Amino acid sequence: MLKRLIAWIFCIILVGAVVVALLPGPSELPNELASITWYTEEYPPYNYEKDGVPEGIAVETLREVLAELGIDPAEADIRIGSWSEGYQTVLHTPMTVVFSTARTPERENLFKWAGPVFNSKNVLFALKDRNVTIFSLQDLTQIRIGIIRDDVAGADLISFGVAPENLVVSTNAQEIVSLLESGRIDAWAYAELPGEEIIKAIANDPERFGVVYSLKTWDYYFAFNRDVPDAIVNEFQAGIDHLKRERDSLK
Repeated sequence: MLKRLIAWIFCIILVGAVVVALLPGPSELPNELASITWYTEEYPPYNYEKDGVPEGIAVETLREVLAELGIDPAEADIRIGSWSEGYQTVLHTPMTVVFSTARTPERENLFKWAGPVFNSKNVLFALKDRNVTIFSLQDLTQIRIGIIRDDVAGADLISFGVAPENLVVSTNAQEIVSLLESGRIDAWAYAELPGEEIIKAIANDPERFGVVYSLKTWDYYFAFNRDVPDAIVNEFQAGIDHLKRERDSLK
């Protein structure tokens, strides 16, 4: 009888050990998310640098999601530079993300996506005293338009029939604004609110600038390098969704 009892106890212990071994261990996702490098640009009010610190609506969303997932937001490696540099880096570098990124059909398969965080309309800025008028898409092909390299506003123009060789491409907004002020280009294609903020900050006379035409409106996301595991992207998306529900409940 005693031997039988001991055998039963041994079996129970053995089964328990097997069950414990089969249970999933602690999630590695927070550790993997903490190792990601986040690339962004001067794109106020969504993402920008203030006194050497990344700020903005999208940056705050990133920090809140990381905190929700158990990661110290202060340890996030957020790098602010030119849009083209960040965009190209994330295209080719594992465990990186670029934000805020317009999710377009042309970009769909280049990244993995989490969002949206906000939407934004692209427009044409021009100097008011130059009387730039756009009545049709054909008119877009008759003027010199500046764009930021790899920015979605340039893709908008190309989709409207503007030839790439007719666009003036730069890697920074300050150069584009200078080209406008000097008359070397007729317009600047860029997101409306960030463009207005940049013009206020760097133009010699911001009051000379105005919007003369509207392009497309896009939803903006966090764009993950294609090699980032789906589980990480899905976990980040779940964090964004939870944050949205919390914000909606406060309205």
